[in-house]
Amino acid sequence: MLGPAFIALGGAIGSGEWLLGPAVAAKYGLGLFWLVWIGVVLQTIYNIAFARVTAAIGEPALVYMARNKPRAFWIPFLTAALIIGYVWPGWALAAATGLGVFILGRVPGAGEAAFVRYLGMALFLLALLIVMIGGKIAATLELIFRYLIIFITISVFILALMVVTPEVWNELLVGFTSIGYIPQGVDIFLLGGWWAYIAWASAFNYLLTNYYRDKGYGMSYLVGYIPAMIGGKKIELSATGKIFKITPENLATWRLWERLIMADQWLIFATFAFLGMVLPSIMVRSVVPLGTDLPAWGIAAHVANEFGARWGPIGFYFIALIGFLILWTTQLQIMDMLTRNVTDILWSTSERVRRWAKGDVRRVYYTFFLGYTAFAMWAIWQAPPLVLLLISANIANFGGFYAWLLLWNINRKLPKEIRLKWYYWPPIILFSAICMFFFISVFILGQLLGIKIF
Repeated sequence: MLGPAFIALGGAIGSGEWLLGPAVAAKYGLGLFWLVWIGVVLQTIYNIAFARVTAAIGEPALVYMARNKPRAFWIPFLTAALIIGYVWPGWALAAATGLGVFILGRVPGAGEAAFVRYLGMALFLLALLIVMIGGKIAATLELIFRYLIIFITISVFILALMVVTPEVWNELLVGFTSIGYIPQGVDIFLLGGWWAYIAWASAFNYLLTNYYRDKGYGMSYLVGYIPAMIGGKKIELSATGKIFKITPENLATWRLWERLIMADQWLIFATFAFLGMVLPSIMVRSVVPLGTDLPAWGIAAHVANEFGARWGPIGFYFIALIGFLILWTTQLQIMDMLTRNVTDILWSTSERVRRWAKGDVRRVYYTFFLGYTAFAMWAIWQAPPLVLLLISANIANFGGFYAWLLLWNINRKLPKEIRLKWYYWPPIILFSAICMFFFISVFILGQLLGIKIF
């Protein structure tokens, strides 16, 4: 039954770990890495809190959040925030730089921008093909991510043992304990984006509860799931959740599900998210001089040349392969996560949509997916991958403004026997406050008012 966390890690071990973390490490060193373990711990607790509610009532977080009053505000607001935050195809574009290495025999530069963009379009379409095949979309993704995450993490761990110097290990330990350290003049846009992607997508992590619903956790087993177009079958996906009667027997079963959620998050999500953030960054710190600005293009293969100089073509191409796999699987996970959450909120809040789809949720899922793909084909040509990813990352911090309040409101409506314990709330509020700080610092102070705080 463990597994939804592997799908989350398909996005978690991605832009933060292979792009923004190494960019921070190369530019500023490892003094900021106290944010890593704090971010992983707080995001894991936050994830457990939302996943518990989904297991209790069978609804993804976005759906039960939309049930807050006034619904006329929350439904369009939550949908718009989701789309604005994740519609950008920066991960496919970044992955294309890694794939371009195998075609060009070198890291693509700004001169190959058009070539990289065409590759990004092809990778986006490949992801669309994958989510069309299989019985249950979530099961297909879990199978892919389970083995890729293990392969990537073991590979990077071995590489880190081979290249990381004792001085860098020591710098990392110092960074873990330097709580509150922020270098003067730090790029707050980069720092805010890195914080957002330290474990997955900061305050937007509630979007991951959809995978617990489709996996069948708790009451979700009685609700249904989103099937694939090819190989799947029409499923009667319930528009509303279900809850169990409060009896001693049911509460005992509920506690088993609760422990399973905690195991999935702490053993899989937290462990691999921590390793995934630390290992690539210390590798880059060991092979790239401190103060280096990593290139906006050639981003998935930014250390391939360094490893090529050490180990020849094997090192060069292997690093490019790892970068490609990390970033392309992130795009695959983001595409499905965005589409399924938009589908769920439309399906659960609009009887008109259900009538149009004739009871087949696949019509909603794939219609949105095709429109999303058309937009991505245009957006790929608008900006370099790093810019697209930083925009998406900093918007993810925006959820800190409202997510914990909506969770608190839905939690207080649950039977008292299954509400969150008091000790969940301090870390959830702290996490949301940090997300709010970065959003305000980046967008309101930095972008709108031009005020630098560091």
